[in-house]
Amino acid sequence: MNRWVGIVSLRDTAAPTPVHRIALAIEAARKRTSYSLGGRQVPYERMRAALRRVGQRYAADSQWDRWSYCIDLAGDFFDGGGYVGELPRWLTGELRAVLDADAAPAGRRARQHKPQATRTGSRRSGSSRPPKKAKPAAPARTAPARPDRGGHRPAPEPPPRPYVRVQRQRTVRDVVPAPLTQPPAALVGTFGDVVCAAIRDSVGEWDAGPETVAWLGLAASHRSHLYESGLAETAVTQHVLAMLDKLGRSTLDVILVDAYVADHEPEKVGVQSSEHHRRSAAARRALGAWAAGRGLVRMGAGEAQHPAPSVAESIAKQILGVLSLTDAHDTARRLVENVCAGIDRAPDDVGGADPTTAAQTLFDRDGLTYDYAEQGPDHNKTFVATARLRDGRTAHGSGPSKKAARAAAARALLRGHAQAAAPRGGQAAAPRIAVPPQPYRNAPLRYRDAFADLTAMFELDGRRAAGLLAQALTHASYVYENQEEAAAHRQRDNHLLAHHGSVVLNHLARHTRTRQVLARGLVPDEDEARIHTPANEDTTRLGTALVLSEAVLTGRGETGQRPGTVADAAQAVVATAWRTHGPRLLHRRPALLDDWLAGLQHQHDPVTALNQLMVAFGMTYAFEHELTGPDHLQTFTSTLVLHDARGRVHRWTAQPDRPCSKSDADKATARDVLDILSAPAEDLVDTLLPAERDLLRYLLRAQFDGLGPTNARQRARMAGGGLLGTDLLATGDLDAFGAWAARVGSLLGPADTAVPDTLRELYRQIVHDTRSGPSSLLRRMAADQGTDHTATVRRNAAETVRRAADTRSWGASVRDVVQDWWRDQAPRTGVTVRDDMRQESFLPLAAQLAALRETLGWCGEAAEAANTPIDVELTIQDGTLHTWIGLHGVDARTTCDDFARLLSRTLPCTDCLVDDDHVLLRLHGRPDTESLPPLAEAGVDAYLSGGETRRPPVTALREEPAEEGP
Repeated sequence: MNRWVGIVSLRDTAAPTPVHRIALAIEAARKRTSYSLGGRQVPYERMRAALRRVGQRYAADSQWDRWSYCIDLAGDFFDGGGYVGELPRWLTGELRAVLDADAAPAGRRARQHKPQATRTGSRRSGSSRPPKKAKPAAPARTAPARPDRGGHRPAPEPPPRPYVRVQRQRTVRDVVPAPLTQPPAALVGTFGDVVCAAIRDSVGEWDAGPETVAWLGLAASHRSHLYESGLAETAVTQHVLAMLDKLGRSTLDVILVDAYVADHEPEKVGVQSSEHHRRSAAARRALGAWAAGRGLVRMGAGEAQHPAPSVAESIAKQILGVLSLTDAHDTARRLVENVCAGIDRAPDDVGGADPTTAAQTLFDRDGLTYDYAEQGPDHNKTFVATARLRDGRTAHGSGPSKKAARAAAARALLRGHAQAAAPRGGQAAAPRIAVPPQPYRNAPLRYRDAFADLTAMFELDGRRAAGLLAQALTHASYVYENQEEAAAHRQRDNHLLAHHGSVVLNHLARHTRTRQVLARGLVPDEDEARIHTPANEDTTRLGTALVLSEAVLTGRGETGQRPGTVADAAQAVVATAWRTHGPRLLHRRPALLDDWLAGLQHQHDPVTALNQLMVAFGMTYAFEHELTGPDHLQTFTSTLVLHDARGRVHRWTAQPDRPCSKSDADKATARDVLDILSAPAEDLVDTLLPAERDLLRYLLRAQFDGLGPTNARQRARMAGGGLLGTDLLATGDLDAFGAWAARVGSLLGPADTAVPDTLRELYRQIVHDTRSGPSSLLRRMAADQGTDHTATVRRNAAETVRRAADTRSWGASVRDVVQDWWRDQAPRTGVTVRDDMRQESFLPLAAQLAALRETLGWCGEAAEAANTPIDVELTIQDGTLHTWIGLHGVDARTTCDDFARLLSRTLPCTDCLVDDDHVLLRLHGRPDTESLPPLAEAGVDAYLSGGETRRPPVTALREEPAEEGP
């Protein structure tokens, strides 16, 4: 039975086309070389490059679905390609930004160079760097001038700059999240009702909707139960449970901090942080015991034999994560309050706390030191630690290691302090309740403007919110220099608020990310499920967007421009909003905060990305650090020492542009190396300095020498990062790949042009993954489970193209394929074949012959279902075989668009173009690989692998022209 019956789309019959219709179609295709984007014509070549670059950004953010979309779309922009249609809004803005950057006055993007530090033993020479620019003089402080160590006095204080009103975006946005994906009923069953009943027993009446019940059933599953269910890879991956676990942890943290700050205000932020860690550990154990005691833990058979306490704790966190995800934060809060009512005991009564940190925080000014002694034989030593304070107090502890003994001594010291501090009669000390802070009455104009903007932005009202916001904008240096004013307004520095805000921002980030991922599906991989904890640079970005550098009150010797100052203020402002509105910030918040949350890069930091790169290419590395600068502006400079698979060593140092820690210095150096490595893919090799070219040459040789077997995820990361030209092969852009290979060849020189077998295999696997891998367009169309006509056409197209990719027509010719099809088609419909190939020679690949056969069959079935004739014309121009197939009375676009796009993406050297009334199949001549350099030849061979180029293609186009059909 014809599969097109009832599916093929009909159209009104057009007027007869002229005899030269194939010439018109070829000429029309030749003119299609650009795309209209935002009112300007962009050449297809630039569109492909821009799409690859945008795709790399999404790959770096682990948004592999959007990366795949960009890669597939880049493959559609081939010269002569048909109508692509309107691009999604999320993509057009990214493309415009990339294209605008490419159109910079310099002609193309240039790498930003920073002055580099020279280190002894480094391969970087001083002559390879641009001359260092003189640093501008730092602004003088208003403190009394005094001579420095060299006897010079600082420059006089510059005149204050005039104040200009800062314009802040005060828009408030209601967040409407996408609905969550429904968990499979085969996995959750009715267990969600059991979890709901246990929660109701603890919190009282609670109305849970069907979505919440289903997700609670999933949250009660341990990953071992998920594996044994058989749905771990097809329906729900373990990364879903990991995301719920992380969200539940942040939900618990914010609930505990909210409860603590409501009744306590310690003098130091370290006390609040240490107490939070202790209470969090105790709360996790209490919640784990509750989950295990209520039978809410679903484990696999093997795990259930020896259940670990951490399993029940993980289930409890997953349940809290679901409650937060389904807008039941208040229920989660009541659950934690009821289950964890006994966590506020002394540290020694609750195991799992960190007594060493607690003792260091409490006795920091008392000169806490530790002495150690050893007892017992070498194979069974016991260490004895003695904690000593300047006032003579001591405490002892023992353990199998110095660390354990130190912890025991610290716990004993804390126990003695708690007993001495306890009031008589056994009554517990009452927590300190802070007096509410008050807003400043005589603050600078810039502060008052920022205060008004932030109040409107975060919708703060009331005296209490105003006092907290004033505290959020108070730096410690201001309190130190203005103690009387701070005391009069009951103010203090913003450190406690900043700690609270860091917990809140972490929760907001996890909630946003989890909701976003789980709305797309329940089978995310490790990269897609990664949740980034906001770092200092992230919160500094938020503070910069809020323009808090103009708002923070600082002392005369301090400035609000420092990243740490801005980051603390941003966290403190968010904490103020959370204490005012609570979980309402999850659904209604300033547009600036919402954009910041959406823009967080949930990806590996540069050091981790570099580590993955080193592992993939058999390299090792280490960081060396150098400390410079005065005590208050200490800066670490990091040098990366690289070792490749052959033992070659290279050193690289990146000079930080501001004071930074060891971690920040490592990230800056790693980021610099990754940027240099991406230069060939972005055509920036010519902009590199000599030392940078040396590093790039070393890294390319290391990649060639150390590349080993790769898995699908590693290959996706390589293509997503543009390594070794894999992104160019993934989009089928052979011209761009040839240009990339030429750049690399000129950089390495003729002595290093040999292509290892591992690289050839990598190229073949990249091409296979793109054409028929799990995330390929072919597999996605085949998996379309829709019941409408469009889904049916896509499944049929996937089946047909897969058959073409798997079919090998050795010994046949183009005319053999056309004549065989004509003999089968002519009895069913009217067929006219015009052969204009004459005596020209064409060497088709086996896959191209299969493409011709399946395209003729596809169009023939459509014509038969519509009961209309079909016309075929063949000609050869510029080494390309053109096959024009006219469909009378058939809507060719609706019928053939999906098939044509899939055929063009899957088979090598094959384009299929669709117009209103015809299909134009273009079979391009096989590229001449003999004249290519080795690297380009390896990539082209991999691209042609779909045509099985190991066997010689047939030539049978020197026959007599076929007769015209009826």
